[in-house]
Amino acid sequence: MPISDFPDEQNATLHDWSDAELAVAVDSYMAMLRDELAGRPYVKSEVNRMLRDTALHARTKASIEFRMQNISATLFDLRMPRIRGYLPAKNVGSNVKERIRAVLSKLDLRDLEVYIPTADPSALAKKVRTLRGQPLGDVPLGSAKPSHVVATSITYVRDPAVKRWVLVEANGICEGCDNPAPFLDTDGFPYLEVHHVTQLANHGSDRTSNAVALCPNCHRRCHSAKDRDEFKISLYQKIKRLKIEVPEPYDQEMSELIDPE
Repeated sequence: MPISDFPDEQNATLHDWSDAELAVAVDSYMAMLRDELAGRPYVKSEVNRMLRDTALHARTKASIEFRMQNISATLFDLRMPRIRGYLPAKNVGSNVKERIRAVLSKLDLRDLEVYIPTADPSALAKKVRTLRGQPLGDVPLGSAKPSHVVATSITYVRDPAVKRWVLVEANGICEGCDNPAPFLDTDGFPYLEVHHVTQLANHGSDRTSNAVALCPNCHRRCHSAKDRDEFKISLYQKIKRLKIEVPEPYDQEMSELIDPE
């Protein structure tokens, strides 16, 4: 619907929204947003009607709809989730967005932080773990053009001879589950990944006595599984060349930059 169809917006000087009206609109929007994220049904038209019957009785249906689109536009700028049925309005004045931001700043939005995109892998994993315990809800909007960040990481120098020896010693069989490699790599070799049992980031050595050849599933199990500690012990018990090394904790200031392998 074009902006010309919103009479209140055309006559902003005569029909400017008060802070109280704006706060009511934001509160109603956030209630609908939480329902949508939780998979609870709601009807936008009914919410609009209720607002016109109560706190926003001086506003038209179209004006309230457009204000909801203003809120979507502001949330989009803040990289926060928004209601899929309210597309962000275009050409929203900076003053309008500032007023909406001011209202949002007074609300407790901590429960929505889990939906905010992040470039931090550990933060992403934590958010996903939290969301997996919640109802599925509608298909998320996602992003057609994800933004990016430039990050610096620390990668350890590794001996190719050690990696080659471990892979040849495994002979195409995962040393964790004893199953054949799941496929051949582009060079025609069985695809296995070399894992350092005591991670390099924990000051583990780059020696055959600290390295195993694993299928991708077992490799991820070492890093992400609930039983990863038990699985690590089983590797020591099973593979005679392995020697237990005492890990040291990550450097807390550098932990986010380190590639553990």
